[in-house]
Amino acid sequence: MYISLYFLLLGHYGMSQKDTLYVNDTHNLMLVFPKPIQQAVTGHPNYSFGHEGNSGMRLGLIQGHPGPDSNLLVLTSEGQAYSFYLEYREQLATSHRFVQVGESIGNISTQAVMDPGPEAKKETTSSFSKMDSIHFGKACACFLKKSNGSSLKSKRKDGVILRLKAIRYFGKEVYLVMELENRSKIDFEVDFVEVFKEQGNPGRKSSYQKTKMDPLFLYQMPIVVPIGQKKRFVHVLPKFTLGDNEKVLVELREKGGGRRLVLFWH
Repeated sequence: MYISLYFLLLGHYGMSQKDTLYVNDTHNLMLVFPKPIQQAVTGHPNYSFGHEGNSGMRLGLIQGHPGPDSNLLVLTSEGQAYSFYLEYREQLATSHRFVQVGESIGNISTQAVMDPGPEAKKETTSSFSKMDSIHFGKACACFLKKSNGSSLKSKRKDGVILRLKAIRYFGKEVYLVMELENRSKIDFEVDFVEVFKEQGNPGRKSSYQKTKMDPLFLYQMPIVVPIGQKKRFVHVLPKFTLGDNEKVLVELREKGGGRRLVLFWH
């Protein structure tokens, strides 16, 4: 499904789009889809689409910075794909848009994706409101914009570099700003990025603990990082602190490949 969305993006990028969204960096444009958002990707890093993935939410927020035009592709839970052309404008004519089913460019789902069943639907019910998503999206966009300097930590392997750009405490959440750069000779398709709190020494099993910290919100999480490109993204986690013998562990794994990076910070 991720690969299909990526190639749809490549196929539509640069094409004339009848439906254009005008966005800027001072206001959010809210898009509400007929079904929950499954995945979303923009064609240029100047544009960001924030949503709470796999949460049952239909709402997403988009912003853009001055620069080249781009496009947005969104895949909803029943497999419907939506394509929009993106342009930067200093003034916006509207702040929201309710997308209709008839605006879909097609369906790329399998039967399993089209109807996940009552149990799967029950599991994706989110405890967060639309206001939480808006709050997270605004904070992520702000921290991402301010994280252009040096990195707290980085890990390099086989031409792929994972950087921890910043850790920001805001309200009851912690925002981990990360960057993935691909200097290898093939595209890097992301399987997952997971964050853990690690305590003790792995060699001493009696005192060692590794606890996964599930994100509350993912912002601009990349699906594929093409050759020679960088992608920055944010994981929003429940607020935590580190003890004297504790550290943050970030694990990145390639989908369908053997590349794996593990980054530590304390």
